[in-house]
Amino acid sequence: MTDTARDHDAVALIVPLGIDTEFQRLERVDLPEGWNTSILGEARSGQLAALLTPPHPDAPARLGHVVSGRPGTLADAAWHPEPAARRRAAQDLAQDARRMAQDAGGGRRGLEAIVLDTAKRFAYGAIEGPDRWYTGHDAIPAVACAVGDCIDINTYLVAALRTAGYDTAYLTCYFFDDDPDGIAAGMHCWVRTRHEGLIEDWDIAHFKKDGRADVHAALNPVPGLRVALAHGRDHVYRWNGLDIRLPIPSRPNWVLADGSTIWGAPPVVTLSRD
Repeated sequence: MTDTARDHDAVALIVPLGIDTEFQRLERVDLPEGWNTSILGEARSGQLAALLTPPHPDAPARLGHVVSGRPGTLADAAWHPEPAARRRAAQDLAQDARRMAQDAGGGRRGLEAIVLDTAKRFAYGAIEGPDRWYTGHDAIPAVACAVGDCIDINTYLVAALRTAGYDTAYLTCYFFDDDPDGIAAGMHCWVRTRHEGLIEDWDIAHFKKDGRADVHAALNPVPGLRVALAHGRDHVYRWNGLDIRLPIPSRPNWVLADGSTIWGAPPVVTLSRD
């Protein structure tokens, strides 16, 4: 971490502990020495996070996730929709998605039709929270043309696929590209689908960033390595009588005295291989 609790008048740091998937297994998490640690379970999905209180406000935090290439299994809870507005399709999007899947013949063809349609509707770009196209809506609306990053694009895609009846998971990760120093390009998210026994990964944002129009199922359309941290959105962790809410449970969040959370400065995430 490049900042400290004092920088934000924070009382703690909450850290998603990571998950297993079919391409990685979480072996352990190394937490900073001298910090008091509580392991919390997420209320809906059972995912784990470490709640860390510093020995003093200026204490540095160094964390390590140790994962292996051994295959694991994504938890079944990843496929269960979250009871939140940002996961639910508004009526116009629901009608569009269901009609699109039906017109394509349903099944895998219908699923792919929704993915490709979503890709056509978005240009890649970063938009501040208050200006995101779904801000202020109580469900995800249909859009004809929008600008968004991986969070925005996948918010739309998850809502469209789920309302059309497809098992869909939202996953977050650190993504390491070809940086020679092994420093993560940043946080990233993507969508995984499960249909008639076939599990596929969809990463529209990476195709968009790479200037490619040939969107198809691929774990790493842009070559690199992803380390999965969490699945789903809108996590809630109970600690000291407070509900700690993580709308996007990815990188570590600073926790304030009232239980609210902020990202703070981006951590420097370095990949080491054994």
